[in-house]
Amino acid sequence: MKKTLTLLLGAALLLSACCGSKVALKEFRNLPADCRIESVGKRVAEQFLTTDPMAYAPEGYTGKRPIGNGKYCQYSVVSIWVNSLEFARHTGDKAMEKRLIELFEPYYGERKELRNRDNHVDYSIFGSVPLEIALLSGDGRARELGLRYADHQWEAPVGEPGEEVGGNGNFPIERQMEFLAQGYTPQTRLWIDDMYMVTVLQTQAYRVTGDLKYVERAAKGMVMYLDSLQRDNGLFYHAPDVPFFWGRGDGWMAAGMPLLLRYLPESSEYYPALKAGYLKMMEALLRYQREDGLWGQLIDDPEIWTESSCSAMFTYAFIEGVRHGWLDAASYAPAARKAWIALCGRLDEHANIAEVCVGTNRKDSREWYLERPRVNGDPHGQAPLLWICNALLEKI
Repeated sequence: MKKTLTLLLGAALLLSACCGSKVALKEFRNLPADCRIESVGKRVAEQFLTTDPMAYAPEGYTGKRPIGNGKYCQYSVVSIWVNSLEFARHTGDKAMEKRLIELFEPYYGERKELRNRDNHVDYSIFGSVPLEIALLSGDGRARELGLRYADHQWEAPVGEPGEEVGGNGNFPIERQMEFLAQGYTPQTRLWIDDMYMVTVLQTQAYRVTGDLKYVERAAKGMVMYLDSLQRDNGLFYHAPDVPFFWGRGDGWMAAGMPLLLRYLPESSEYYPALKAGYLKMMEALLRYQREDGLWGQLIDDPEIWTESSCSAMFTYAFIEGVRHGWLDAASYAPAARKAWIALCGRLDEHANIAEVCVGTNRKDSREWYLERPRVNGDPHGQAPLLWICNALLEKI
């Protein structure tokens, strides 16, 4: 009898492992072998560990080489790093966690001068890496460094009159000071990318400190972006003067809203507007999901090619909504599963995802978006694959 019970228990454990019992949503517990959450996440994280974060160019990557040129860590590469650390925690992979933490060690020493600058959202996000390390290890150096980036994001910029401190879309210093006086980060650009970059850093600071000021100020900024940029159909133009709903641009906002809703108290004055904006966007995305489960390079253009990075971002946003009870599971969970399986079908032998649009500036031209180059392994596509894995593995 004892032997029979042991065999039955072993069989149950094996079945549980095969079905992915650790995965939060039941729709993701019985996936094809090449789509299982733990295995895909591990492949993507291990691929990241084969390259220098400041000169991103792993095997099989077909884009511009290398990203960062050894001078900085690009924002989407930062996101892979942070989410690889989180993935290692969720899966109990202490060896991977150790390697990822050790990868940051030179930034206290020989790479100290190569840390990202702190006067622009695309660079300030770097602080989210040491904050994740602080959460995992309690390292005081990591905590101090990460909070320095988060706090500086709401401090007065230093520069000459008329100077666009930080560059790359930042406003002149006078306008930056106006934003700060109104309670917004001076790094505000009114580019929807910002609402992921700022949110990640500020929510990480909240997780480390428990201080609600970090999520409250990020929420205040996000509501301002919603009021300024969200259209009646729930989506966002790439820019006010560019009337195109570019997939990845919208993807940053789709990801930033649920990330912030996770930590913002429902009693916050910003919560109702933020949740309403999120739900409005999710309804639109569900309408525009294609038969193959993915979304277009231009979301509302049925003739343009399907793009992987935005599709992964939208999938993450669906999963988070279902997990937290903001979205109807019967509608959004199957849509997320369909998208995930389609995305996994685009992974090559190196765990590089195909059909990712390269970094793209705005332009008032449909042909501009139609003809943008597509690459394998671009970090804009790799990072949201890990967002999805972590969302499905995390316990609420």
